[in-house]
Amino acid sequence: MKNITFVLVILLTLSGLLPAQKELTVDKTFENIKTLRIKLVLGDCLLKKSADSRVRIQLVYSRDDESFEPRFSESGSRLTLEEKFYGHDGGGYYHWTVEVPAAVKVDLESATGGISIDGAELEIDGNTGTGRIEISNAIGEFDLNTGTGNISAKNSNGEFDLNSGTGRVLVEDCRGNFDVNSGTGKVKGVNLIIESEAEFNSGTGSAEMTAPSGKDFDLQLNSGTGDAVLDMQGNALEGYFEFQAHSRKGEIISPEKFDKEEEYGENGDTYLRKSFTRGKETPRYFISTGTGEAELKK
Repeated sequence: MKNITFVLVILLTLSGLLPAQKELTVDKTFENIKTLRIKLVLGDCLLKKSADSRVRIQLVYSRDDESFEPRFSESGSRLTLEEKFYGHDGGGYYHWTVEVPAAVKVDLESATGGISIDGAELEIDGNTGTGRIEISNAIGEFDLNTGTGNISAKNSNGEFDLNSGTGRVLVEDCRGNFDVNSGTGKVKGVNLIIESEAEFNSGTGSAEMTAPSGKDFDLQLNSGTGDAVLDMQGNALEGYFEFQAHSRKGEIISPEKFDKEEEYGENGDTYLRKSFTRGKETPRYFISTGTGEAELKK
């Protein structure tokens, strides 16, 4: 009986007797907006640079019923857009493209959708439960969080505060200050220009940095149980280098001899701290692990 029902559903769908999902488009333009609030349930959102001072919004979505409504509301210079579902919220797809002028503040939430920023100049506070986060060719302040998704940032400038609960975080060819964290995933920085400080932390994944540059900055690479690795890729070793690891469960690896070595106690455990200085006191590099390897590569 189940097989017969399945075959009937397929035949009815092919013959057009069952309603098919329609693709619908909504286009909106708003002026004099300084703050943008985006509240999504299922939708992905792409933020792009506006060609002028107006906010332009395009929503492309598909539903097989009328249980979804996109909402837009203005209050002074504040604009709020949101997804409203009636009854169940399953089915269909929802792709938002939002063009924003420079210096607009964005507050974005999506339960399951991804967040992408391409070519925009903005200040954003964004959160998604399971979606990915991508930043490219952008300028601004980025405070972005995902529960399980991966994060990537490329060719961008600004202040980066990036956090994933279980996903990987990759930052490459960017300039600014960085606070990058993952609970269980790898965090990695590649070819970064650090203006004053950078911190890459992972609870159980590795924390890696390749060929950082800048003047008088502080860089911290930390992993609880994974490896913390700084790879200078042939660049001159100049500045202060400090390593920390659990005295029995961790390991410190360096191609250079240390100026100072010591043991210290913390929470009932014993840790090693080793350091050396080459040339001048800055930049300062801090490489630490609990039970992995804290390593410097030339």
